[in-house]
Amino acid sequence: MNNHDEALILIVDDIPRNLQVLGSILSENGFGVSVASSGQGALDAIAANKPDVVLLDIQMPDMDGFDVCTHLKANPATADVPVIFLTARTEIDDIVRGFEVGAVDYITKPFISQELLARVRTHLRLVRQNKRLQDLNSEKDEFLGIAAHDLRNPLSKIQFIAEKMAYEADTFTPDLINDAAQDIVHTVSGMMELISNLLDTNAIEQGKLALELNPIEIGVIVEHIVKDYEARAGKKKITMHYEQSENLPMVQADEVAIAQILDNLISNAIKYSPTRTQVTTRLFVQGAFVRLDVQDQGLGMTDEDKKRLFQKFARLSAQPTGNEHSIGLGLSIVKTLVDRLHAEISVESTAGKGTLFTILFPIASDAEAS
Repeated sequence: MNNHDEALILIVDDIPRNLQVLGSILSENGFGVSVASSGQGALDAIAANKPDVVLLDIQMPDMDGFDVCTHLKANPATADVPVIFLTARTEIDDIVRGFEVGAVDYITKPFISQELLARVRTHLRLVRQNKRLQDLNSEKDEFLGIAAHDLRNPLSKIQFIAEKMAYEADTFTPDLINDAAQDIVHTVSGMMELISNLLDTNAIEQGKLALELNPIEIGVIVEHIVKDYEARAGKKKITMHYEQSENLPMVQADEVAIAQILDNLISNAIKYSPTRTQVTTRLFVQGAFVRLDVQDQGLGMTDEDKKRLFQKFARLSAQPTGNEHSIGLGLSIVKTLVDRLHAEISVESTAGKGTLFTILFPIASDAEAS
């Protein structure tokens, strides 16, 4: 769906002068315009290049506007295109029939150009809002399906361990109990990460994630998070390495957002890295930015993976190396937060050779940092 100023309007009228006048009004107000002088011509034009709105005359020689609208609404590919009748026919029966065959509006000639433009913009806005609602419903359905699947599996594992301990308690040695407890801790940790990502995504989409951009000592935050992940990385025999330039300037950012970004990037790096590899985090100055690198020696990504990397619920070709769960929300959250911080993110990756995420955070000005 185009923005108002980029929307394509198809004008259908068998009188050349009407096409010229309407085309001038719309184009002068920033709309794209295409024209057809007959009903069949309209259907052909729509098949070739689907418009955002159709302005449709009724009285035409080969196929009248009612028939054109009926054809459009019967075709799933064009049923969602708003049709506005623009006609000299003012009888109430014609107006009622226009709405019955699927039009969203009915304007009579002679018309007032400001009213015409207002109605076109209103219907464009309604279409965009409807499309947004459809997308949200689709995302909700996908969200519920993935969440149910990714929570059911670890819950089943915990249930299995608990039942085994309950009914076979006499066979459990201290070592077996310790192993079972470690399994439960690992499984619950994955579930908590999943729930956290779901809640973060919901907060972002509901506009409830308020960020405060202030001068931040990013090195303190990054070093703390890297240390927090050393134990988790150690369980997979992955080494955490941290490098930071001296006299690092403050960045203009939000502490919580930076923590969420780094938490997702490092968690992802560990999740997709084989044992006995290294995850490296670096902070240094690059021009007017502080550059953050998170690099792993893991499975890497294909070109197709990189195209959908930051999409919600993206499932990449590589799988976590330690039976961890991934719902495909972490990197979507990262991209949204990076954009909200007016920062820049990029990725370099080759399948089988690891991945490097780079984020450029704006350095706080002297006035802001004082």
